[in-house]
Amino acid sequence: MNNSDFRITKLPKFADHRGDLVAFLRHSEIEQSHKTFGQIYFVTFRGKDIIRGNHYHKKWKEWFGIIEGKVEVKLENIKTKRNTTLTLSSSTTEYIRLDINNYIAHAFRSKTKYASLLNYADGQWDNTDTFMYPLF
Repeated sequence: MNNSDFRITKLPKFADHRGDLVAFLRHSEIEQSHKTFGQIYFVTFRGKDIIRGNHYHKKWKEWFGIIEGKVEVKLENIKTKRNTTLTLSSSTTEYIRLDINNYIAHAFRSKTKYASLLNYADGQWDNTDTFMYPLF
């Protein structure tokens, strides 16, 4: 896959005795074509090997971050068929944000008993821009 399909951004964690603070996504980091507000949501996994996603969007761009646990991520450009697999883990010293462009199929599989993701999408979910594409 190439850099126009997805991007990994390492963000600093500001940690003290209370916990961590991470600036997940700043207005200045979003391209002009994606600056319309869509939605923010959480994705949870209640067990190891739970699968979420297995779809792509034609219009949306999404930004994912792991809040707790560990997930395996599969990505595939549905036009070129280029694919990759990576892991997001909350136990690292840096916070990892995964930016996924449109036409990139994505699926997540939990590798821990419980995991959760934060997601920002530049479109509001209405079931017209979600197309099933099994990766797991």
